[in-house]
Amino acid sequence: MTYELSQDYLWKEIGDQVVVLHFESGRYYSLNPSGSVIWRGLLENQSADQIVEGLCSEFDVDEETALEDVIIMTRHFLEKKFLVVD
Repeated sequence: MTYELSQDYLWKEIGDQVVVLHFESGRYYSLNPSGSVIWRGLLENQSADQIVEGLCSEFDVDEETALEDVIIMTRHFLEKKFLVVD
């Protein structure tokens, strides 16, 4: 499955964080460093395993926890309509 940014949002990297801006409302959302790794991985069409590997190598987290985070954050991004399935 591949994901792309919704047309209603813009994103930018600031340091090790991603900031997502909703055009219409002017609201922005700041992702923490691990959320930012997941965000970039999804938009780069990395597999869940690749994103988990990136999380485990960058942070002190086991594979099971990292996979759970990937699943939760992906659902969150889709529910908030930050990302859409391509």
